Amino acid sequence: MNLNLSSWDWLVLIIVIAGSLSFGMYMAFVKKAGKNSSNFFLGGRNVKWPIIGASIFATNIGAEHIVGLTGDSYRYGLSAGTVELTTAINLGIACAILFPYYMKNRVFTIPEFLELRYNRSLRTFFSGLMLVISVMTKLAFTLFAGALVLNSILGWNIMTTIFYVGMVVAVFTIIGGFTAVVYTDAIQTIIIIGGAAFMLAIGLDKVGGWNSLLEKAPDMMSIYKPYDDPVYPFWGIIATAFYAGIFYWGMDQVNVQRALAAPDLNNARWGAMFATLLKLLPVFLFSVTGVIAFALFPGELEGDATRQTFVLMLNKLLPTGLRGLLLASLIAALVTSLIAVLNSVSTLIVRDFIIEFRPSTSEKKQVLLGRVSIIIMTLLGISAAYLVYKNEEGLYKYLQTISAYLVIPIFPAIFFGIISKKVTLKGAVVSVIFGALLSTVFVVDQLIGPDVGKELFPVLHHKLTLNFAYRGLWAELLITGVLFLVSFFTEKTVPEKLEKTTINWSAKIEKFKGLSDWRLQLGVLSVITLLLYIWLS
Repeated sequence: MNLNLSSWDWLVLIIVIAGSLSFGMYMAFVKKAGKNSSNFFLGGRNVKWPIIGASIFATNIGAEHIVGLTGDSYRYGLSAGTVELTTAINLGIACAILFPYYMKNRVFTIPEFLELRYNRSLRTFFSGLMLVISVMTKLAFTLFAGALVLNSILGWNIMTTIFYVGMVVAVFTIIGGFTAVVYTDAIQTIIIIGGAAFMLAIGLDKVGGWNSLLEKAPDMMSIYKPYDDPVYPFWGIIATAFYAGIFYWGMDQVNVQRALAAPDLNNARWGAMFATLLKLLPVFLFSVTGVIAFALFPGELEGDATRQTFVLMLNKLLPTGLRGLLLASLIAALVTSLIAVLNSVSTLIVRDFIIEFRPSTSEKKQVLLGRVSIIIMTLLGISAAYLVYKNEEGLYKYLQTISAYLVIPIFPAIFFGIISKKVTLKGAVVSVIFGALLSTVFVVDQLIGPDVGKELFPVLHHKLTLNFAYRGLWAELLITGVLFLVSFFTEKTVPEKLEKTTINWSAKIEKFKGLSDWRLQLGVLSVITLLLYIWLS
């Protein structure tokens, strides 16, 4: 389904994208992005909360996110957007438990914190794991998904698009560093929200308003699905917020790097709360839009063809000019995701490997090596995207599973390592190894198919173990049990190491600061989230 674009659409598209990228480069020049490692990797640790919040949001909303959420909502209804409203849980816990210790120790990377809490080996392992996940899933997926969308919309060759988009974004990140990334994110957040809001408004008008939508697609307008729903079980998705969600928003380098760039903990927390506010929007901007498409064009798309929902709405509803703006929002989502990943992987390489083994590396050389690593990682990402392209069904499925399952083993060691002084190094190591074994079983089960999987792993094929959400929950409970059991019987961590890396439960609660207190903001956002869940159920 190719998109019909006029010269006005192309003009709007070019102006919007070029303008946002130019603004990011201008800010990088003003703030001297390449001056030293702190500037290049963390914007000089002087990025204020509105930019942090917008950047967190833009990093999350990729082209695959927009197209996938809209398409799944056409296929499954609002239940596809259930996870979008869990951010208050995720970032609330991150702000309360994780961010204070990252900021106190002024780390560049999350693996760096693991060395402070445990040892260098665990830091190296986690950093290597995050590099693999970032390149083989985040980078490859984003490149492939973006190219696939542009191919379906504009007819561009997929691999040619992957190569040129990858290299252009790499050059942009090399020159502008983190500063260009976050300020471009801020502008592109406005583009993404504004463009999607136009589509939602026009769609609601065409369908006859909210009440008419409820009448035309009543079964699709509920966010709640029963516990044994094979795709989006409500309680299963909520459960993922307490492990996968906390990991994604509070431990994943790509996302947390935005908070690490704040000048202080207050700005990090305020930025997270702003991102939580913005994350209330996708369930309407993309999920409701998908249901509107279903109501207006029932049966026009089926199965995998539902990924064309976004294009369908562009073609059928939007006038000249607005199509260019919506396409700009899609490309903006693609660009923001890519530059976020590239900047973060370069930070991991330089801080967790090069500096660890060559501490005397000068500031200037750190920046240079960061730029070189961006080129190398881009080429690896393009190669991984090529594998996805050549083995679309099998490897795509593999990459989906590896991105989800590989993060399970490390979560308890980080989370409980901060909230409990009883967790030891050996407990953490054994729990990670045990978790890796569980993840391997999950990946194998998903790759071999349901029939063979049911024969080999029957325990994984019950109503409360078949869906990933439940598997992850049981896995985290088992891994946590192993973590504390082994910790109980092994040598305790020295108090000096615990002082700066674990919660002091006997300390006084922070004094309430009025309207500026992030806890009040979280409380209000949590109430709004709960009311939205009730309204949309």
